[in-house]
Amino acid sequence: MYNNKELPINKKISGNLHSPIINDYSFIKKLIWVYFILLLTEGAFRKWFLPNLSQAFLIIRDPIVIWIYYLALKESILFNQNKYISFLGKLTFLACFTSLLINQTHPAIIFYGIHTNYLHMPLIFVMWKSLDKEDVLKFGKVILLSGFFMTYLVTEQFQAEKEGVLNVGAGGTGFQLETSGGKLRASGTFSFVTGIVYFYAFAIAFVIYGFISKNKLPMWMVYIGAGSALLAMVTAGSRSVIAECLQVVACFAFLAYYKPSEFGKISASVLGLAVTTFFLYSQINLFQEGIEFLGMRFEEAANVEGNPVEAYFLRYLEIFKAPYMLSWVDLFGLEGIGSATRAGTALAARFGISTSIGFVETAWSQPIIENGMIIGCAFLFWRIWITKDLLFETIKSIKKGNYLPIFLFGACGPILLTGLYGQPTTLGFAAFGTGLCLASTKD
Repeated sequence: MYNNKELPINKKISGNLHSPIINDYSFIKKLIWVYFILLLTEGAFRKWFLPNLSQAFLIIRDPIVIWIYYLALKESILFNQNKYISFLGKLTFLACFTSLLINQTHPAIIFYGIHTNYLHMPLIFVMWKSLDKEDVLKFGKVILLSGFFMTYLVTEQFQAEKEGVLNVGAGGTGFQLETSGGKLRASGTFSFVTGIVYFYAFAIAFVIYGFISKNKLPMWMVYIGAGSALLAMVTAGSRSVIAECLQVVACFAFLAYYKPSEFGKISASVLGLAVTTFFLYSQINLFQEGIEFLGMRFEEAANVEGNPVEAYFLRYLEIFKAPYMLSWVDLFGLEGIGSATRAGTALAARFGISTSIGFVETAWSQPIIENGMIIGCAFLFWRIWITKDLLFETIKSIKKGNYLPIFLFGACGPILLTGLYGQPTTLGFAAFGTGLCLASTKD
């Protein structure tokens, strides 16, 4: 399957992975598909099908990913020797040691901390090693086609009653977050709106690639993906869906800088999206209604956060400056690894452990609050390190005429760098999306 010229792709991003003697990755690929399907559907089980097992579904992908690692090691995919995973593994072990010895964190919370900080990240490099470009495009086709059904569900949630079954929260109780006009933020098959935010970002990445790279993806599939994404943007009730998709579109700037002769291909994407938007606006009343509610949402948010551009940059600024606002944190953190996640807080309550922090919703604060300034900042360093090297790898692909990786980076890069890993859907998209992006760099 591979020859010597293909390995390693890049010494920086691939670390110390070695070429295996036996290249039979067929079952590993099947398990990666299972992981992907569970990522898309676990929220549906938590909300509708098995709400009583909602907490168990937080870690439903863990046995799959462990199975993948077992098979990968048998096939000599030495992801544990990769420098990124080696560093992260040692760091996680150190965090567990200090949590148990100094913070006296409950073992169950520590195990969830391992799940959050380490367990799913080696999947990135297993996917890089076992998938080829055709496999990546197969995932893209499924994302584009499933977008049709996801958007149908999103529009139904947009029109449903607040207490209706379609808008129920995880565990089969409560309802989703409210937005403007008495509507709720649609969540599709995911537990929360963050799931569709990430899903449509990847859909737009494949839509753009389909427009600029002829015959790589069926055009009818590309237009279905484009229409589904645009309709979801105006009916989801969340500005983040639009913001994440625009981050993908913004990656055209890299194409303009490194391949200016190819930048003209942006016109194909602009024309395709414009035609799709015109069709939706002229033929579907729901699209017009969604635009009205979206305008209302932007207007209400502007009164609090400023214009959309200001709000976008302020949101990221809050994430990046959060660690500098934590002077009250102890050297080794407050309550140990995993303690500042929602699940960690729930576990503490179940075991009768008093907690002073609860869960934290700011991604860059969480590791520092849990593990202290030194170990916590090391976790943040890891995020910056791997995201930076992944960006450089996708830029190399641009120079070789391979444009899919940079758009997939636009979808996965922000999650990898600033995502709240304590939320299982975010963690899943960070690991799976980054693995998909890295695998797409193969010629």
